[in-house]
Amino acid sequence: MALFGRKDGRSLFGKKKDTEPKKPERHELVDIPIDSMIELSDIITYEETGDISRAFKLVTRKKYEGESLRRYMYHIYDAEEEVVVGVDHISGTKDEYEISRWIVDGEDEHGDPLPDEMTLYYPDPDNEGEEIAIEYSRQDIVSATLTVTNAEGEETFNEVELHEYASEEDDFMSIELCGDWLTFYTGVLITRSDIEIYPAMAPQPKSK
Repeated sequence: MALFGRKDGRSLFGKKKDTEPKKPERHELVDIPIDSMIELSDIITYEETGDISRAFKLVTRKKYEGESLRRYMYHIYDAEEEVVVGVDHISGTKDEYEISRWIVDGEDEHGDPLPDEMTLYYPDPDNEGEEIAIEYSRQDIVSATLTVTNAEGEETFNEVELHEYASEEDDFMSIELCGDWLTFYTGVLITRSDIEIYPAMAPQPKSK
């Protein structure tokens, strides 16, 4: 006597399930939905406001794909400022990532070629009227495809360059060259414990 749903000890209903490829689970740091809330508790956030943490809303997601490159730059906002959280896949690993905190340090029309060495000047918080100079050296130039997603939709740019710079103090600068425009990002690495993600729920289809 055959068991219900089985023939010769094999399931009659398992073929589709067994042969259908499993969809890989999305990593929690990858492709975070627009309108998600992201809470930061890194040292810079604490020093700037005195608060242990701050919550921001994800407004724009940038995804860069190139040879040995998969990077997400999440532009997040609160009532006071814009911050960018970077997530870089570590090449050669399955699902290990570096997390960084950036600001948009400026945008400019592309003119002369970017130099190998750049110096940026910032106000000295301890000495009014004085400046701190940070020297950056170019480490790499990476070609990439850029996909920009926001509440209005998605747009792809196929010829983008990322010019990657670093200082001796492990400050980083990434300059995005897209068309005729340069976007300057300056930032530092943070840890996974410095970021908490509250994903936005996907809209549910309306019932008829």
